[in-house]
Amino acid sequence: MNEIEILSLVWFIVGIILLLSELIIPGFVIFFFGIGALVTSLIIFFVGIESVPIQILIFLLSSILSLVLLRKYFSKLFKGKVDNKEELKDEFLGKKCLVINEIKPNSLKGKVELNGAIWEADSEFFIERGVTVEIIGRNNITLIVKPVEI
Repeated sequence: MNEIEILSLVWFIVGIILLLSELIIPGFVIFFFGIGALVTSLIIFFVGIESVPIQILIFLLSSILSLVLLRKYFSKLFKGKVDNKEELKDEFLGKKCLVINEIKPNSLKGKVELNGAIWEADSEFFIERGVTVEIIGRNNITLIVKPVEI
């Protein structure tokens, strides 16, 4: 194996690792750096570029171009479609959960536990840790809660 083939193989392996890490790290950005590394690998293999600074420039340009040009298209492919958004929104309403970090109005530090998962929570009331609350709404991934009346 000559130096060009080794460099091409290294970029190929880096590309595969970046593509696979998208499965672990959310955000759908690393995927495009994986594409950039694969493009760099192909260019090195077929054109024979030995200069590492030029390889890095090719990697950065191809990654940024693929991110800018393809992210919107690929995001549409991978998004799930929900026909009845109101039904999904209402699935949490009325459920009871336990406060694990005290909730202060308009603070992002409040947390509740629902079905074994930790959720951010907000309320118009101050609610201490250990109190059972009822979900009355949702704002994206933040649950809006109120104390359960006994």
